[in-house]
Amino acid sequence: MPENSKKDESSSAGYTARDRVFEPLDYDYRSHQPIRTLLRLIDRPARFYAALLAVLLIKHSPVWVIPFLIAHIIDTLSRGGSVPVNQLVWYFVGVLVLLLQNIPMHTLMISMLSGTVRDLEQTLRNALVTRLQQLSIAFHDRTENGRLQAKVLRDVEQIHSLCMTVLEAATLSVASTLFALAVTAWREPWMLVFIILLVPLVAGFHQLFRRHIKKRNRDFRAEVERMSADVAEMINMIPVTRAHGLEEIEVQRLGEQLRSVNQRGRRLDVINAMFGASAFVTFQVAMVCSLAVQTWFCVNGWITPGEIVLYQSLLGMMVMGVSQLLNFYPQMARGVESLRSLGEILECPDLELNQGRRVVETITGRLRFENVSFSYEGQGEPAVEGIDIEIAAGECVALVGESGAGKSTMVQLVIGFRRPQHGRILFDGMPVEEIDMRSVRRFISVVPQETMLFSGSIRENILHGLSGVTEEHLRKVAEDAQVMEFVEHLPRGLDSRIGEDGALLSGGQRQRIAIARALVRDPKILVLDEATSALDFASERKVQKAIDRAIRDRTTLVVAHRLSTVRRADRIVVLHRGRIVDSGRYDELIARPGRFRSMAELGSMIG
Repeated sequence: MPENSKKDESSSAGYTARDRVFEPLDYDYRSHQPIRTLLRLIDRPARFYAALLAVLLIKHSPVWVIPFLIAHIIDTLSRGGSVPVNQLVWYFVGVLVLLLQNIPMHTLMISMLSGTVRDLEQTLRNALVTRLQQLSIAFHDRTENGRLQAKVLRDVEQIHSLCMTVLEAATLSVASTLFALAVTAWREPWMLVFIILLVPLVAGFHQLFRRHIKKRNRDFRAEVERMSADVAEMINMIPVTRAHGLEEIEVQRLGEQLRSVNQRGRRLDVINAMFGASAFVTFQVAMVCSLAVQTWFCVNGWITPGEIVLYQSLLGMMVMGVSQLLNFYPQMARGVESLRSLGEILECPDLELNQGRRVVETITGRLRFENVSFSYEGQGEPAVEGIDIEIAAGECVALVGESGAGKSTMVQLVIGFRRPQHGRILFDGMPVEEIDMRSVRRFISVVPQETMLFSGSIRENILHGLSGVTEEHLRKVAEDAQVMEFVEHLPRGLDSRIGEDGALLSGGQRQRIAIARALVRDPKILVLDEATSALDFASERKVQKAIDRAIRDRTTLVVAHRLSTVRRADRIVVLHRGRIVDSGRYDELIARPGRFRSMAELGSMIG
């Protein structure tokens, strides 16, 4: 006990009280109000938008000024009189200055836009990562990793494109259209007739294509998510696929999925092309008609040749502005659909509810199950039923039973990955429904059957999420877990990289790193879920010594099939079809007839 007491301080050195509770999302996400949600997420003051608009208008001003200059020069030349050279020089110098200012103004505008949109990207991805950590394990069980990756990567990128389109191109199109309308209404109101005639056509195009574009965007996004999930699964299954010679079948399976994405993408591209081409032809016909009318007016002397150029330029601005807005619609639709897609995560109610619950500062490790039952969705029989057991602080309890007996479910209930549907679980007398399980997990370490490592160094994998751990403590834990035995032969020692999921190590070496990761936290509760299953007998004996030291004065739950592992437990709990059918010490259970002895005699447990 004194040894563990000394470690208490070091084991929690990497955590602060603030770390123990996830920060709540600092905004409300409403997928049914995508544009309002987007503006709320951007979160910039009104003066920022005013400054951005001013920079945008100044940057684009040459496009609006040049038609007036051209019209004036044409009218001056057509009158046949002498043109003052000084006047023309000042015109061209003014236009040149307006053109040159585009460089600094455009750079400033992009800087403002980039800062805004990149901050939004970070906000969204931080929110998604935070919410993924908060969502229940049941949510992650039923949702493919590839789908989640597609939302974090592709959907956020689509929202980035939407914001750039709205804040720059769409705003500029609206500004150009309003400018052209205002000048035309001031100088020649009759020209507005062509715009008035275009309004019902624009509304008709939007109404005709809107539903089809929205549906095909949704279908394409869903297909891409399925493809992402299948690709992630294929990558994970490559060793199994290669071992069974199924490469061609996997390629064929993924090929069908890729063809489906291809077909969905083509349908989306075709509907977008039809939408854009129809709008383009309609607007160009309007331009031709307008030019014909203006030519007739000019022949009759009602307008000058320069005014034809000016009005055609203004009408072109209006037509181009409206046309661009229509062409932006498919891209906007993709962005809006991505905003709605993120709502599947950010608005999902399937959260691990810890907000406002008591934060646990320390525990002794005493556990109690009071008539606990739990069933998985879609399964008839309960995974565990009527579990009633108390585990004293520092006691080592082994859970044994055939596959599907409920061992792993009991472990997940202790960790808080599942919540009892009936009954309750208590930590040191505190019901789980009253405490923040994230703070409790600071005192729980798990060594799973399937070792989870990431492609960093051995040191990073052992210290995952910890800071302030001394080199002495790290090396002692590595020695206890028999990690140093193979680390000493690596060129960079503990700083050697291990490849993705520890691909450069053997199964036993990966498992020993997982054990070291659990021990470095000096937990009050240690869960060993088949912790030695991947080890050969020589390695198991070495690691078992480390486990024997680790479980001393520490509450330990051991899920194992090997007699050599469970015989050291203070108590063995035998499970059958989700119920406790027997319990006791090893020598007691092996001495009397019962399921445990039957399992041992039939070889269900390996000695």
